[in-house]
Amino acid sequence: MRPVPLSILVALCCVLASPQASSTPSKAPNNILALKKAQELSAPPIVWKRPAAIEDTQGATASASTIMPSSAPALGLPALLARALPQDAQVQSAQAAMAVAQARYRQLRSRLFPTLGIQATHGNSSDLDGRLTVERQTQQAELSLRWNLYQGGTDYSELAAGEAELAAAEAELRRAKEESAERLAEAYFELLRLKNTHTSAANRLSEVRQLVAQVARQYTEGKLSELDLQQAQNAELDAELANSTLESDYQSALIRLRLLAGGEFIEGIVDANLGRIMPSDTARNSALMAAQARANAAQLRVRSWAATLAPKVDLNLRRLILNHTTPPPSTIQQQGWSIGVSWEWPLGGENLGRRDESLARAAQAEAEVKRAELAARAEFEALAPRLANLRRTLLNLAEQEAKMAQLLRASGIQFEAGRRSLQQIIQSRDSYFNLQQRQHEQQQRLLQAQMQQLLLAGQLLESLGLEMGR
Repeated sequence: MRPVPLSILVALCCVLASPQASSTPSKAPNNILALKKAQELSAPPIVWKRPAAIEDTQGATASASTIMPSSAPALGLPALLARALPQDAQVQSAQAAMAVAQARYRQLRSRLFPTLGIQATHGNSSDLDGRLTVERQTQQAELSLRWNLYQGGTDYSELAAGEAELAAAEAELRRAKEESAERLAEAYFELLRLKNTHTSAANRLSEVRQLVAQVARQYTEGKLSELDLQQAQNAELDAELANSTLESDYQSALIRLRLLAGGEFIEGIVDANLGRIMPSDTARNSALMAAQARANAAQLRVRSWAATLAPKVDLNLRRLILNHTTPPPSTIQQQGWSIGVSWEWPLGGENLGRRDESLARAAQAEAEVKRAELAARAEFEALAPRLANLRRTLLNLAEQEAKMAQLLRASGIQFEAGRRSLQQIIQSRDSYFNLQQRQHEQQQRLLQAQMQQLLLAGQLLESLGLEMGR
């Protein structure tokens, strides 16, 4: 038999010894409450364990003040981008262009090394040896090595230009990732706004339903008329319509985001924070960096007048590795080397035309750098007053929302006491919902403006905790 806890025995003794125990039966519930209280005191404490989903959401919110590592991003936008960006078609195209630039650079680098070749010959010939005609069969194999020692500096300038093109491809890859992240982030911010607005609409619907129940109770008591009850029911229908519309909009936005993300499942829609990095300039703008790298490559390809007139110097090595020539000739070269110097001057002006083309391409690339720099700086500086106004508006809306919440609580008490009309209560709740809607819209606009600023500064991926792979 299980022993009775001491606390329960003490409580029973107190109940039996109290004078109320022998009084009227109406006091019996107090005794039962005392027994329950004693059982609660003797029972082991119940420890509530936070669900894993809530822990993940709280952790994602708490870590919003620090840059998340790219290896294991938290829930929300960073995790979505970490999975979706490698599958994006624009990113894959930029990665292919990056591979092309790398292969091109390897080709240019190979020009600095010699070329090894082998030549095999098999054939018959009719040779005149003195006054005799000899039918000769030739089977030879020759190993050769050719090395271009000098070409007017063209190889080194092309190699340097290829390295600049590689840097431009890297900048274009970063630009592709940032533009893809921008598209996904815009869809994510829209989904986040709809989620928050739908939550406000659901809360409004719950409060309006409570109001309808309160009005129905006062109607049965004769305190309100049937018109008041119908007015409350119409407000309930309006709240249900707004709630169902927002729910359908949320589902549509969720489907759109999943398609843009390549079918990735969104594990958690949490608030985004892009205010951890405050960009100051556009020096790291991806489009600007790509334009600067291309301008550098174009400038490196411009050849001087001396380079256009310089000769080509080649070193040639040859060695005979196989010879089955019958009958054998009187002399056969076994091995040899030579250095050749050649000048080529196209009489039609091809060299001058190539130089003029390289100068024009360099000027075009330099103009593109100025255009990209001006466009990025103009948009970046234009965002400053807009961001300041959005932050100020959000602070005012938050203060207004807190005061409106207090007003609603006070209005509910006054309506119960008959000091507020039903029309005033309904208008107050509608105004509060409209205020929350505006607050969510302003938050979305602030996130989009911050994202645009980070994109222009080339720090969007860094702010989201994503790294660039070379």
